[in-house]
Amino acid sequence: MIYVYGVLRRGRRADVAAAGVEQAPVRGVEHGDLLALVSDLDGTVLAAAREVRAHWAVLDEVARSVTVLPVRFGTVLEDDDAVRASLLEPNAERIAELLEVLDGRVQLNVRAHYDEDRLLADIVRASPTVASMRDRIKRLPEQAAYYQRIQLGEAVAGEVARRREADASLALEALEPHAVASLVEEPRGSDGAFALAFLVERGAVDAFGAAVARFREQAGDRLRIRFIGPLPPYGFTDDELRAGSPAWA
Repeated sequence: MIYVYGVLRRGRRADVAAAGVEQAPVRGVEHGDLLALVSDLDGTVLAAAREVRAHWAVLDEVARSVTVLPVRFGTVLEDDDAVRASLLEPNAERIAELLEVLDGRVQLNVRAHYDEDRLLADIVRASPTVASMRDRIKRLPEQAAYYQRIQLGEAVAGEVARRREADASLALEALEPHAVASLVEEPRGSDGAFALAFLVERGAVDAFGAAVARFREQAGDRLRIRFIGPLPPYGFTDDELRAGSPAWA
């Protein structure tokens, strides 16, 4: 069985020092102008946590120097011929188009989280409605305040959603001028503020990082901001390619 990591242009230097899934060495399978990064797979069950790390370690290493289209974790095909026939050949035209568009570009993620206690305090200060509801609930017996607590929770959730939208807009305004494209993703966790992905020219990564630093300073300690990358441009493959093959997600 053959495990597949990603696809790049044939002829691009992509020596991989990182061990692949099951600690196997990574090699290439060629088809036309394309090269699939693969390794031989002995087992039938992948240990998810360990092998996910191996999958992304391979892609991250390759993405430092060349453009690679990541393939979905867990993509396993029967042999090299199946890699060509099932993956590369039917998607060759669209893969080539994407590699052309993404050439010399990397993905950078910017994610932010709130301090939940501070966020709630800010909402109470800024929203007379929320403050009034909270004060009214404090004066009621526990059982009598049941429905009011539900209403308060809904009101707070609405204010949090508005904060998230506003903060994401501020981040996009500050960072989009330094990027080719951007994506807004769903923030993770109840304290998530925003999760943004940017497609950036490889030569502009430092300038983008400086813009993130300025935005972090502007936000102060209200937001905990993480800057992740460079990464393979996995957020910027498209639905057409996903529909063409289950390997892309």
